[in-house]
Amino acid sequence: MGFINEPTEEEIKRYTKDVNGATLLDGKIVRIPATKDYMFKNLFGINGKEENLRNLLQAILKIEIESLEIQNPETQRNSKDDKKCILDVKAKLSNGTICFIEMQVKDEHNIGERATFYMCKLYTNTIESGERYSDIGKTVAIIITDFSYFNRREYHQIAHLKFEECMDLNEIVEELSDIESEIITDKFELHIIDLKKFKKLINAKGELASWLKLIIGDEEGIFMASKNNEAIKKANEDNRILSLNKDMQEDYWYELKAKLDRNTELYIREKEKKEYEDKIKAREEKIRAREEKIKAREEKIKAIQEEAKVAQEEGRKKGIQQGIERGAKEEKIKIAKTMKERNVKIEDIISFTGLSKEEVEAIS
Repeated sequence: MGFINEPTEEEIKRYTKDVNGATLLDGKIVRIPATKDYMFKNLFGINGKEENLRNLLQAILKIEIESLEIQNPETQRNSKDDKKCILDVKAKLSNGTICFIEMQVKDEHNIGERATFYMCKLYTNTIESGERYSDIGKTVAIIITDFSYFNRREYHQIAHLKFEECMDLNEIVEELSDIESEIITDKFELHIIDLKKFKKLINAKGELASWLKLIIGDEEGIFMASKNNEAIKKANEDNRILSLNKDMQEDYWYELKAKLDRNTELYIREKEKKEYEDKIKAREEKIRAREEKIKAREEKIKAIQEEAKVAQEEGRKKGIQQGIERGAKEEKIKIAKTMKERNVKIEDIISFTGLSKEEVEAIS
């Protein structure tokens, strides 16, 4: 299939997206986005797609590129112990610059280190035995991510090997009359294109923005860009033709199935985890209720014991007092008896002992 009709505005309104990012029309795939590395490689990284790659690189690097050669994306190994390095797209520009592009959808938390490794690998492979260091060509790394890795304002982030500001003023020897050197070498250049940040723009403008809309499958953006940009119109057609390829669709459905399987597995795991956590929580609540019941019973027993202790103490004190009072009264009766035997008047006995008249008269 070498030609495909452009979609109408009415068809675009009927487009839907599946969970894996493909564009569907009446349930059938019409576009597999170039964020899928197999689509990206076939759209920009194989022989015959040089124009697509040249125009994309011009938009990224902001330079004119006369021509380029798409190269084998696997870097050479200098020994059997060397780490194998296979890139998504690798090309040599007409000015000798080596460029490679990596599409990275999943954040593996190593973009900085990974890009540095790839750049160093390519950089050292560009020089032949007997050549001078000054003959080494420029190496440009382009990493397109679907996540934000570096804390930057812009979605297109550019980095070089640069000098840092002097941290110790005692190390400054002299003030310079002109501007200090900032870049150590222009032979190393890194571009990070943050698609997650790019998607936040409501009306992204510029040549690069148009290409990124194609890559992420922004149908309305592609439709508008194709009207004014022949290069994007051609790449869009290539993308849609490739999306109808049987092998490409099999790769996509396999990836979609794997993703759905992972999501299902994660859902089951989460469900089982929640059920387990709910059981643990219910058991803990049951244990807590039992402990609170035991604690309430212990507090009640303790309160009863305290009350009994207080009552016992009060009883003890009352008994002592009663004993004292009984002993004192017995002593008074004994004194009254002696006084009565000595014929002391009853009035005097009452006055002396404090006993009542009845109590004194009852003493025999």
